Amino acid sequence: MAKFFKYFQFTTVERNGFILLSLLVLFVNVTLFLFRSFKSEEPIEHRLYTLEENNTKIENDKESEFDFSKPDYSRRSAASRTIHYFKFNPNTIGPEEWERLGLSAKQIKVIQNYISKGGKFYKKEDLKKIYSIYEKDYDRLYPYIVIEGKANEYPKFPERTIPKTDKIANDKVLVVELNSTDTTQLKRLKGIGIVLSARIIKFRDALGGFHQLEQLKEVYGLNEETFDLIKGNLKLSNAQVRKLDVNNLNAEELAKHPYISKKQAQVIVNFRNEHGPFRDFDNLTQNKALDKDFLRKIEPYLEFK
Repeated sequence: MAKFFKYFQFTTVERNGFILLSLLVLFVNVTLFLFRSFKSEEPIEHRLYTLEENNTKIENDKESEFDFSKPDYSRRSAASRTIHYFKFNPNTIGPEEWERLGLSAKQIKVIQNYISKGGKFYKKEDLKKIYSIYEKDYDRLYPYIVIEGKANEYPKFPERTIPKTDKIANDKVLVVELNSTDTTQLKRLKGIGIVLSARIIKFRDALGGFHQLEQLKEVYGLNEETFDLIKGNLKLSNAQVRKLDVNNLNAEELAKHPYISKKQAQVIVNFRNEHGPFRDFDNLTQNKALDKDFLRKIEPYLEFK
């Protein structure tokens, strides 16, 4: 063994590893050998059929071995049963008629349970929704299904009525001042629920107030249709718009306004620091880094002290 290690020029660590691996392989092989030696062989089940017993015995054995845990596809297919086709209404026929049409006992039971619990077939396609009815069964029965009278009319459910305390009609009687209202008043408007009313108030407070009704369209989730529905019930008091002192606020404070980004706020402050306080809005427009759309939107919210 020493010559073997010397020949392959193994180090001490490699030599110890080789020995350990060899012992491990030997241990595994011995364990498998002992396991096979002591394991008892399981008997193989078998059956012997004689020709004298014919096929009857074999068929009986197969019948007893049927796995009832699997879906009942019926041991007699529709093709092997005697089927009589006739016009029928699935809402009125009984088990005997279903059996004549070639359905299995399980399929009939599912249909009867559905009807006994108040279920109805309103159109031909409804029969296909019964989980026990397979596509091939539905296809062959479809031409014979007849549903007459009110049975093919789907039930009409009463429309939900909204209490007057929750929602009232949007007419000229209801007028909401947008800059002073609260969520309770807003929820009285059609199309404005708890979520939208809260978003409107939050957006208004961040702006400092609305200066025109069209700003409502900027509220997330309030679409054009809803705006057209409620605009006749809204009014504005521009005197309540809170303005920004553009000559005294720093960039962080200016950027809190929804219309002013951090970059735009810094541009305003830098221009002010370089050229002095803004005299008026025209003086602010001299800053070429600010585009016209931005200036138009922000003008109603600025004051120059």
